[in-house]
Amino acid sequence: MQNLNILIIDDDEDDYFITSQFIKEITEFNVNCNWCFKEDEALVKLIDNQYDAYFIDYRLGAKTGLEILKESVDKGCIKPVILLTGKGNSQVDKLAVEYGAYDYLIKGDLTTEILERSLRYALERFKSFKLINDNEKKYRLLFENAISFIFTCNSSLNFTECNPASFYLLGYTPQELKDKSLLDFVAQKDKPIIKELISAKKSIKNFRLELITKSSGSVLSNLSITYFHLPDQQSYWQGIIFDETIRVQVEQAKLQKEKLEATYRLVQTLAHEIRNPLANISLSLDGIQETNVDGQQFFIDVIKRSSSRIDLIITELLQSSKTIELKLEAIDIIKVIKNALKIVDDRLKLKNIIVETEFPIDPIIKEIDKEKITISLVNIIVNAIEAMEVDIGKLFVRAEQNTDFTQIIIKDTGSGISEENLKKLFEPYFTTKKTGMGLGLVSTLNILKSHQADIKVESVMDVGTSFKIIFPNT
Repeated sequence: MQNLNILIIDDDEDDYFITSQFIKEITEFNVNCNWCFKEDEALVKLIDNQYDAYFIDYRLGAKTGLEILKESVDKGCIKPVILLTGKGNSQVDKLAVEYGAYDYLIKGDLTTEILERSLRYALERFKSFKLINDNEKKYRLLFENAISFIFTCNSSLNFTECNPASFYLLGYTPQELKDKSLLDFVAQKDKPIIKELISAKKSIKNFRLELITKSSGSVLSNLSITYFHLPDQQSYWQGIIFDETIRVQVEQAKLQKEKLEATYRLVQTLAHEIRNPLANISLSLDGIQETNVDGQQFFIDVIKRSSSRIDLIITELLQSSKTIELKLEAIDIIKVIKNALKIVDDRLKLKNIIVETEFPIDPIIKEIDKEKITISLVNIIVNAIEAMEVDIGKLFVRAEQNTDFTQIIIKDTGSGISEENLKKLFEPYFTTKKTGMGLGLVSTLNILKSHQADIKVESVMDVGTSFKIIFPNT
């Protein structure tokens, strides 16, 4: 048998006595009744949820039972409250339900059976309410703390509710997004597809799209959105957006690593197969030279130079793909950048390219291999110079540091790189130059990966290209 603590709030002791007697005759529960006749004291006990259930009289004095009920519910009372009144009143009945009463009983009609049934229904409703409330709190916590952007929209795709992840994805708080449309943040190229699906009221799953952030940047995202149409209720959309940036970066890093490893295996095989006959050619040339064959020295020199060139190419291939051995030292990376600019100074002057730099006042000390980082920076800057026209080119070089990472940005106003070529940029042997082996950026990538650094490239045709080198602050 369930034990129940009941509080009867009534300023008339006789009424309390009668009600408590009926309640004590209930056989389904083991009930302990208490009485409270002071309004302030009753309000405290309601808010503290000290009892399993409350019976509260409508007529109490300065305040009505309805007023105390409303105030207690507003301040946190969640336990079942049953309102008692001397006579029936449809307006009071309506307000009692509206303010949170579990039941509304007329004192003159009270019996043990009526009170037992009312109490049983109230306790069952409370159990259901508590379950729903607990689940709501649980899912609210999931909603509020989810790292993905979860939202609801009306039928016009205007946001009605958003979780805080909106700020990390788009730079807008949930309050700022209120009544704004999802389409306001979809990149122009993706809008027609979204509009078509939405107008047909079709659900979308795992659609990759580009979103525009508050800072006018873009973020690659994955959208899933479902349409809900319920009878007698407004239709709405419910969706979730995942930030695809990290996953894409991981995929690209994995692909780059696989390409480098495949290149190294290929180069090792080629080097072995080519260097053996090259050694034989060199030995044979030495033998021919010793015999002093008249008139053949010119051809011997040509063969020697060609052999040396082949050997040099093989060396470059091996160096571009093999695991880098680093000589790390704590050094100001700003000095390394300035040194790289000094190395390419002649090229800059020949094309009359304007250089703009932006460095913090304080040094940025990093554990790096100075020589190899210099090589990687020179490779990127030389590519930038070659992409720009004489007299109209501008090169922007910036270094910055925050708590998470150090970043070097090298930006040019050159011809830009097509989207197709951008995907192939770090592939071994890929080049758009008439001369060159396509190994400069491969070597650069290898050096940066050895430093646990990442490299991002953004480019717009006929506008320019930006290389971002990111060192983690670990």
